[in-house]
Amino acid sequence: MKTMRVLRDERGNILVLTAMSMAALVGIMALAIDIGNLYYTQRQLQTLADAAAIAGALEVTACSGSSNCAVMQAAAKSALTEGGSTTPTVFQQCATASGSGLLLTINNSPCALGASDPNNGNINYVEAVVTKNVPTYFGGYLGISTFKISARAEAGAATPVASGNGPCILTTGTMTLQGGTGGITDAAGTTCGITVDSSSSSAVSSNSGKVTVSYFDVVGKVQNSGATITPSPTTGVTAVADPFLAEINNGTLSTPAEGTTQAVSTVGGTTTLQPGYYPNGINFNGSGYTVTLDPGVYYMGGSLNIGDITVTGTGVTLYMANGTLQPNSSATVNLTAPTTGPTAGLVVWQPASNTSGMDLDTGSNLSFGGGIYLPGATLTLNSGSGVSAMGMIVAQSLILDSGASITLSCSSMPGGVCPGGGSGGKANGSTSIVLAE
Repeated sequence: MKTMRVLRDERGNILVLTAMSMAALVGIMALAIDIGNLYYTQRQLQTLADAAAIAGALEVTACSGSSNCAVMQAAAKSALTEGGSTTPTVFQQCATASGSGLLLTINNSPCALGASDPNNGNINYVEAVVTKNVPTYFGGYLGISTFKISARAEAGAATPVASGNGPCILTTGTMTLQGGTGGITDAAGTTCGITVDSSSSSAVSSNSGKVTVSYFDVVGKVQNSGATITPSPTTGVTAVADPFLAEINNGTLSTPAEGTTQAVSTVGGTTTLQPGYYPNGINFNGSGYTVTLDPGVYYMGGSLNIGDITVTGTGVTLYMANGTLQPNSSATVNLTAPTTGPTAGLVVWQPASNTSGMDLDTGSNLSFGGGIYLPGATLTLNSGSGVSAMGMIVAQSLILDSGASITLSCSSMPGGVCPGGGSGGKANGSTSIVLAE
């Protein structure tokens, strides 16, 4: 009888272990391939987000203060397609991007990170978020068929447009200088100047007088037959956008309400007036007395005619819904704008629909501590008038007659600077666009 033995031969176990190890190695390799592809795709998306943010930021000024305007969206979208990517689906202003393919969200101002973003709510910056669902090669075996990948970037002007550095005078149309013995001068310590947005061959016409400012930028041409302009105008610059319009669009400035209706329409002696709605404007008759305007907004339904009297007021905005401010010969006006509130920095404001020209008459002595905004009208300084403008002047056009003079400063504007308007010229500080994040 043969003795029975239990065989304990371990040969073949290594094959089982090798097979198990190979399965683990293959799984790790598959995971590495998927992760590597995701990292590669994420880097591609970051490049696209950077390009879209820069392209959008280049169009901030073209939007004139309107968030996410069509030209900005188109520029950001083109930045992706020109880079060889598929056409993205575009979303606006913090929308939740959903769908297949390449998704692009344009935020102007940035908002994806909320209050933790130092540029949150700043319309001078553009944020681009690019998202894509990336299929996995092997993740499906683990129940993961796609990964959602996104990249984010912000871009803006190297010196933000609204940080200041704007001109003391900006005309969207032409400027005529017939200064004679008068002219335009920057106040001591002031580094602002003049920008003329007209593209006309005679955007600036001058035959006498003297202009001494920090700079003189003109989109079109200068026809100078006798005025002394220092420095010589720089022509062919890019137009500067209306900074007050930008502030209206982004809510920094707000169109005033009429307020309490005031019965006064004629004044003939020393008095103090209250802010509110003056449906027919005000006529100051007679001479030799003083009218004080208490702080607030004076909503004028007609012209404000000032004779040979003195009008003073601190924290005042004259909102000329109709008519215009008309200081007559020998009038003295000394008004300063509010420093806070919905009309901060503006002492005279005519809406664009009001095309009544504002004429500052011969012999008048005028001091405006704040901006003068006449987007649809001409500002004319008649012979012998003198104006101290301690705020930015924006007008459709400007005429300076013989002997009239303006002294420029932005000292009464918020922050002590005139707001920058947009692309081009020295009025914006740097026009370089850089990635902020």
